[in-house]
Amino acid sequence: MKKIISTGVFCLLLAGCSMINRERVPDEVPDWTVAYAMPSFYPVRVTKAYGINTQEDWTSILHTHSQFMTTSALKRIKEFLPNYDGYGLPLAFATMGGDSQIQPTNHLPDKVVLYWTSLFDAKFYITELNITPKMKALAYKKQSYTRPEDGRRKTCYQTTFDFGFLPNGQVKVWLEGCGKYTYVTELSPTSTPETDYNGSTYSDHNQTRNAVLKRAKKANATLTPIPWDKVNKVYTSENYIVDQLH
Repeated sequence: MKKIISTGVFCLLLAGCSMINRERVPDEVPDWTVAYAMPSFYPVRVTKAYGINTQEDWTSILHTHSQFMTTSALKRIKEFLPNYDGYGLPLAFATMGGDSQIQPTNHLPDKVVLYWTSLFDAKFYITELNITPKMKALAYKKQSYTRPEDGRRKTCYQTTFDFGFLPNGQVKVWLEGCGKYTYVTELSPTSTPETDYNGSTYSDHNQTRNAVLKRAKKANATLTPIPWDKVNKVYTSENYIVDQLH
């Protein structure tokens, strides 16, 4: 009997500790997601993505998809951003690939890890975003937003991490929501492996590289040398605000 009571008390203590360690997040805060922006002439493919929360001891795997060439097609992007030139980063919901969590949570991770491939030159990168207290504070900040389509005012949060991929392996990051993109950082790759997450090599991407070259040729565009003044330009809908985290 004593052993049973002791075990029960121990479990209760553990449960209490677990509750203390978990962040207190209001239910109305949306589950966090990621979205991917890439130049049409320098498309990428994300092969693995996940978030890690060390304090709460979990890893949240993100769904992945294979339609990056379709999503980044120049004609498709210009339907939503008519002035887009194919080189810059198109920040618009309809022009970005994105992944939701397999087991959704609105508790933010401490780190987001991406395995991705630059399709124009078949180079492989691993990028890690360490989510700072400032980023978390912004994501959990309750805001309001007036929808341009109907003028309705609604409560909102910036809980989407937008990753903008550049052709040299760099990645720019914004927090999206409430009609705005808040720039937070630019990341260098943490690793440049010889294969992608699934083990594909440079030669496995011959067909995709050729498709990228054909896309550029059709638009009378050149890929090298990289025109950085154009690549670093950001395109958004006129209804959105581009801000910076202070």
